[in-house]
Amino acid sequence: MLIAINFHYIRENYDEPYPSIFGITPQQFSDRLDQIGKFADFLSIEDLVNIIEGEKKQPEKSVVITFDDGFKEQYELAWPVLKKKGIPAIFFANTNPIEEKNVTTTHKIHILRAYTPPLDFQRVLENTLRENDIEINYPDVNIARQAYQYDELETAKLKFFLNYSLDHDQLSEVINDMFLELNFKESEISQNLYMTKEMIKDLAQKGVLGTHGHTHRPLGLIPDEEASNDVKTSLNKLKKWTGVNVKALSYPFGNKKACSKAVASTASEHGVKFGFTMERAGNPNLTSPLFLARYSNSDLPKDRVNTSLQKFWEKISHAEWYR
Repeated sequence: MLIAINFHYIRENYDEPYPSIFGITPQQFSDRLDQIGKFADFLSIEDLVNIIEGEKKQPEKSVVITFDDGFKEQYELAWPVLKKKGIPAIFFANTNPIEEKNVTTTHKIHILRAYTPPLDFQRVLENTLRENDIEINYPDVNIARQAYQYDELETAKLKFFLNYSLDHDQLSEVINDMFLELNFKESEISQNLYMTKEMIKDLAQKGVLGTHGHTHRPLGLIPDEEASNDVKTSLNKLKKWTGVNVKALSYPFGNKKACSKAVASTASEHGVKFGFTMERAGNPNLTSPLFLARYSNSDLPKDRVNTSLQKFWEKISHAEWYR
């Protein structure tokens, strides 16, 4: 069985005024790796490709460590931990924010909520929606809770509304307006938040780089041609920056609707060998390599008792999406 474990933010502290940006510290990351390493083998991109192509046998218990979004803190704080321990990983980056010095809509939401009082955020959001003639229709609580099980209920409803009730263009317009109104400096934030091209090149040459698409749009929820072009653009830019053909894909957002066979087909045609969704499950085999399941680190037991992780592993369901 292969399980993949995904991380996003990794910081020494999370001192933002309002809870919105969640992650782990480097020490917590190091402890998690030690815990996992006691009973599973860590696999690299090369290992996965060799298993998929039949040149290597899949270990009985194996783990892939992944990072999404291409944050600079991942390179500066997580990568040194991995190198010190000799553990491979995959860093999935978006190319548009790095090239254009902008901030993706998803990360703008994180930043807005982290530095804006909740009532002010809600007020500015709803005013902006009305100004753009967009209906405010918050989701059923059960739907929101299923999508965002680790958030407070009101936060889950808000996040679901932003990410799924509005189409991408509507959401981008609204959040851009809010970013400007609340005086956030996008270019400065972008340069502090995302990896540089030099960092991307280093990761590629070390064999640990993958694509997270160009613009961090939910690829399965936009027209197939646009989604395919997004992936192709990202792959081409990564090749131009690094001289390396990237072989791994992580679907932005990762839910079933955000993944698509059209994107998988395009990625495969351009040399991608496997892709990760966010289906919370294990992979008993790699026979559907472009739709591999993956857990968030938040899904794993919080304590550091090895028996807890062992019990978690024993109860893992098998991946089913697009099979």
